Amino acid sequence: MKKWLVVLLVFFLLGGLGAQGISAADPQQDNKLYVANTEDLCDGYSNCFYNDSTDLPESIALMKAIKFARDNNLTNTTINVLSPYEINSHTVLVDYPVTITGKNSGWISTSYCDSIQPMFSITSQATMSDIHLTDGTCSNPSRDLLVVDSPSPVLIEHSTFENGQTAVSYLAGAGQLTLQFNHINNNQAAVTSTNTDPNAQLLVVANNITSNGTTTQVTCSGNSLVDHNFWGEGALPSQSAAGCGADDDKRLDAPIVTETTGVAARLLSLTSSLPSTDFYGIKASSPNPVSLFVVNHGDSPPFISSAGNSYNCSNYFDVFLPLSSSPGEVTLSFAYRETNDCAPIIQSAAFCGSGDQTKFPLLWFDPRTHVTDQWDKTGEKPQSSFGNIFAGQETTCRSASKTIEVVVDNNGRPDLLNDLFYTPFVIGYEQAGVLAFTATPATNAINLNWTTVTEINTLSFQVTRSLTSDGAYEIISNDIAAAGLPASGDSYSYADSTVAIGQTYYYELVILNIDGSIQQVLGPISASITPQPSPTRTTAPTRTLTPTRTLTPFLTATSAFKTGAPGEPTLFLPTVSDTPATEQPPDLSLTPDGTPTPTATPSRTPTPTVSGTPVSGLLGKTDRYSGQKQVPFFLGGLAVLILIALLGFYIHQKR
Repeated sequence: MKKWLVVLLVFFLLGGLGAQGISAADPQQDNKLYVANTEDLCDGYSNCFYNDSTDLPESIALMKAIKFARDNNLTNTTINVLSPYEINSHTVLVDYPVTITGKNSGWISTSYCDSIQPMFSITSQATMSDIHLTDGTCSNPSRDLLVVDSPSPVLIEHSTFENGQTAVSYLAGAGQLTLQFNHINNNQAAVTSTNTDPNAQLLVVANNITSNGTTTQVTCSGNSLVDHNFWGEGALPSQSAAGCGADDDKRLDAPIVTETTGVAARLLSLTSSLPSTDFYGIKASSPNPVSLFVVNHGDSPPFISSAGNSYNCSNYFDVFLPLSSSPGEVTLSFAYRETNDCAPIIQSAAFCGSGDQTKFPLLWFDPRTHVTDQWDKTGEKPQSSFGNIFAGQETTCRSASKTIEVVVDNNGRPDLLNDLFYTPFVIGYEQAGVLAFTATPATNAINLNWTTVTEINTLSFQVTRSLTSDGAYEIISNDIAAAGLPASGDSYSYADSTVAIGQTYYYELVILNIDGSIQQVLGPISASITPQPSPTRTTAPTRTLTPTRTLTPFLTATSAFKTGAPGEPTLFLPTVSDTPATEQPPDLSLTPDGTPTPTATPSRTPTPTVSGTPVSGLLGKTDRYSGQKQVPFFLGGLAVLILIALLGFYIHQKR
């Protein structure tokens, strides 16, 4: 009995202390905070702060959230901006390590046009992402959008900066400022760096930086790296980023597709297998962990003046490695569109259906040294006069998943050392795709027939003939005008009536580019008219033998082609498989592997919504955020006195 009374006494004592909020450690605060323009927009969110109507620094909800994180010593804090959100005339000072990210459209603006203060000033380690920052209709003067004066690293990514005076100013600090995947447009200046600290670095990569003031959009002081950006139509990095050490060859020559905020570019973390989801139709893998930048240009072709025109069945991509990367190989997988102008043509015998990797239509272009002759296929030798000394790369068509893969290493071109810092890729075709070219003997002629599935960049056809397969070929036809289209072909025939019976003839089909130059030569194929035997004199007529046909077909269309399993070391076979590999169709999700997914909107919980600012201006660590009921102190003390009395009475009786 005594033991049970002691246990009961301890239970009540601990319960009384807990009810009064006295514990060894306070509960950990939530590190996800929210800010909104008004109180009603906070509905459904805990730890939500909203703007006050007064024009004071402490009235800004973002300032309240940063102060709350600092006062409560929160780590890994994310402040979610519920847009549309407006900043008053004062600057949002980010002086505590936080991540500021936009929800909905991420829109942050201001209606205080008379202020000369920047909208944001960062003096600590910080990250800003998924924000659309603009000074609204302000024009005289416009406000600076973001000023960085931090001794610690600052990352600004996947955001849009528009209509400001200077989008980003880098003043001082030994940390690195990284700007990646942003759309910086229509500001009076894009980026200005006056930071001369020897330990500081400005890294600007994979951004659209367009229409910002004068020709020079970025100015640098000290250590900087500004390669792999799009600077505008025809704009060179050396002109757009004077004094920043820009490499004109390491430029994006087409705009990056814009998203709700920022642009469609990512830094992918590769593993030994292709991920289950793709990024706008591209996946990548590497035997060794490595990072890879991928930039989506959509339907905008880069380097069109030197690479020429191609009919694209995928997005145009720029793919490049960070400077510190040195993988042994990288596998790139591109998905092509299932539309009738792409999938049937790509899978036809003119391309993937041939089983010949030199015909698989995954194209690349070398803008630096021009080893390619405009767009070349990854599975064939580069086609320039000095590039054909290199081998192509192993390329595989996969019909089940409608993808084409290439393994990039240093044993062929494109390679890791020379090309994966400059090279765009696309699935498509830049020349006529001839499905079949045949020669058929008739009574007094040999009929030449061919069928195309695409005729992009094609002017006309010529039929040439020789008496030997390796002899001199002469043109025997007039120019036969191309009648097909880039997304569809046509059928053609030509009768060679200047032939002798019994003679074998060899034919080649010459296809001309729109400028009259030779695009490609197909063949040779051969045919001959067999002499008919002389009739013998008999009482009954003899049957006249029909001419026999000797034909070497150019190409036979097939309904399938080598697909293989994803892990096959051999990427094509001379024979065609009738059973395509079973694969999961490509997932055209926008989120690549390793990219953080957006924070889900929390449902309303019993925790009361934190609205506005208490009188003290600080949300303190009190029980009003714990959701616990209070037990008056005198009731707990009374319970303790009663138990002590009962225990004393029990001990007295035992004596």
